Amino acid sequence: MTTAAQTNTPTKGTLVIGILTIESSYAQNKERPSRRVPDTLQFWIGADSAWRIRTYATDHDIHPHRVGDIGMMKDRPTELARDHIKKHYGDVLASTVVLEFSDTNDTSAVRKLLTEHKLKGSLEVTKVGFAFWNPDDEHYKSTTAPK
Repeated sequence: MTTAAQTNTPTKGTLVIGILTIESSYAQNKERPSRRVPDTLQFWIGADSAWRIRTYATDHDIHPHRVGDIGMMKDRPTELARDHIKKHYGDVLASTVVLEFSDTNDTSAVRKLLTEHKLKGSLEVTKVGFAFWNPDDEHYKSTTAPK
């Protein structure tokens, strides 16, 4: 997910989180109702880029995909992210949460914001340009490639 050569660590942005009612494994092509940790579809909307992040709770797999610069998402990136989540995951969508981060390095402010939205876990900030909500503080890594 991160490399030493790239350092585009985001500090300010919006995170749109679609919390799903399932937990699944992309590698095993299996899903079931979420018992402990849900799958998510998230959008990180930073100052100069946007990312789509899909997490798979069963095997802690993550599929981040840069969707381009903010100009590509028109004037309403948060609304477009919410619409995308609802359109593609509406049948398994438990809730959608929108978080505004003024400084991802301010750990107390980040913790406060997560707590206000009743989100356990933590915010993971990557060096390649996106942040995502880690619902169970486990190690998420890309173990499969989307087809």
